[in-house]
Amino acid sequence: MKFNLKALPLAISVAMLPAYVAAEETSEEKIAKLEQQVQSLQASQNASLTERFSFNGFMTGAYISSDNNTGYAGATTSANFDDGSKFGLQGTFAITDQTQAVMQLMMKGSNDWEVEAEWAYISHRFENGLQARAGKLRVPLFMYSDYLDVGYAQPFVRPPSEVYDAVPFTSYTGGDASYDIEFDDSTLTIQAFGGQSEDSGIDIGNIFGANVNWTDLTWTLRAVYGQATLDGTVTRQMSVDGGTDPSTGLPISIDVTVDILDINDATGTFVGLGGSYDNGSFLAIAEWTRIETDEEYPDSDAGYVTLGYRINAFTPYVTASYYETKDNDVRTNPVHAAIFNGERTAYSAGVRWDAMDNLALKFDVTHATDFGDTSGGFDTNIAQEFDDTTVYTVQFDVVF
Repeated sequence: MKFNLKALPLAISVAMLPAYVAAEETSEEKIAKLEQQVQSLQASQNASLTERFSFNGFMTGAYISSDNNTGYAGATTSANFDDGSKFGLQGTFAITDQTQAVMQLMMKGSNDWEVEAEWAYISHRFENGLQARAGKLRVPLFMYSDYLDVGYAQPFVRPPSEVYDAVPFTSYTGGDASYDIEFDDSTLTIQAFGGQSEDSGIDIGNIFGANVNWTDLTWTLRAVYGQATLDGTVTRQMSVDGGTDPSTGLPISIDVTVDILDINDATGTFVGLGGSYDNGSFLAIAEWTRIETDEEYPDSDAGYVTLGYRINAFTPYVTASYYETKDNDVRTNPVHAAIFNGERTAYSAGVRWDAMDNLALKFDVTHATDFGDTSGGFDTNIAQEFDDTTVYTVQFDVVF
């Protein structure tokens, strides 16, 4: 396609050449006019391509710290500038008025700033209003799934971990179709999706589901159901005693990957309900989810409620959330019980300051407690060394 576009002005110029030759002009004048025609047509083609391409980006920079090493949000007692920080670029090319190609590239501090495509898909809107997309897409399980990494689009510093961390993968390869039904003052969107994914050696296949979303721009209500097949081996990184360093006499710790649980075509299901109210001043958001899987992989319930109030450029908010595995009695193996059993409640208080039209500063304190006889759901607390934790976050979010 690029070759043809570049060759088009030249072909037109060549076709016009006999007319110029027939005219009573000098060779210099003929060449100058031909070059002007070529440049004009090339500029027109380039302008057309530029108009079809749009580009935007977003960034989050975060400082996270905690009063202990439980591991909530990746926080420890040391200053952490990586786990909450990210940078994203998104480009959209309008192939036609109804067809687009979209790619979103992400770099996350928690992933050593490696570049990864979170989105890469083709979308087409049919004449009847149906929209279809195919490629790499975001799994549409949560209210904030479509802009999960765009912190500026969220009132809090991060979506509550109790709900959003229960599903270990965020993207899948496949397709979806959505249809909007317009009412007088509201819109009902129905979406179906399907495909496959992979996370930490677990093949997540036969993904399919649907969600329904209704909004009148003040109230929003949402329901979702998803199902998938899990196959593979659950592993964990663990530190083992490596003896003593002969040169220093200090103990050596070696990180090894340990197989924990084999999963053979287990079926997992996801059910979620959500809603929000936003009248421009008062803000309320709530989500509840239930996950059920075959075998010893945990079933869990989770939910949260966030309340906020806008005072000029400031939005103070509070959040209460919980996470709890529901099938602890299934795991008779003490190792499996220590790793998979988990429960906790978390309480957050924070404030968002919209310092500029495209820049928000956020401050948040989150206290997680009520771990019961579990690790709280943290791999770094399997020994149950901690029964609560407090996490402090200072963050900026920007879009451009």
